[in-house]
Amino acid sequence: MIKKIIILFLILTNISFAKTLADIKDLYSNGEYEKACSMSGRLYMAYKDDEVYLNLFGDSCLKADMLNRLMLPIIKLYKTQSARENAAYFSTILYEKKMLYHALCDGVDISYINLPKTNYILSKIFDKFTRGKYDFKNGSYWFSDDVNIDIKYRLSIKKKSKIKKMYLRTYKNSKIIKTRIYW
Repeated sequence: MIKKIIILFLILTNISFAKTLADIKDLYSNGEYEKACSMSGRLYMAYKDDEVYLNLFGDSCLKADMLNRLMLPIIKLYKTQSARENAAYFSTILYEKKMLYHALCDGVDISYINLPKTNYILSKIFDKFTRGKYDFKNGSYWFSDDVNIDIKYRLSIKKKSKIKKMYLRTYKNSKIIKTRIYW
């Protein structure tokens, strides 16, 4: 009898996990990256060895600009070449964020750092920052977009609730269209 209960429990547990992983995939497919990232974080212990889940977790957090959450998938993506590539990609972006934050908060020179280039917006800003390709006005760093002349980026630090936060604002025709906040 106990054996049957244990087997039933394991079957029900696996069904509920599969449904939850399917939910994450649906959220991701529907462009609900913030929800997919948050749900992935709650389910980490159940799926920490599943590379499909780990890649989905990392990419959804990246697309939601929730970069601090990249640490969990980064440390577990090591079994295959594509997993290691993704871990390196996520690590590069997380490192760029941390170095930009360090430079802006503490005035540290990071111009000597040369990292792989990615298409992620913070990577583009990092590259421009380290090469000095910006205008500094009123405590903010201003960057031009390489493709669209109507797009500008403003990078700044502000202290909120005793924590310094890094703001990356995207402007189109002088109007803010997106704000990303990092720390």
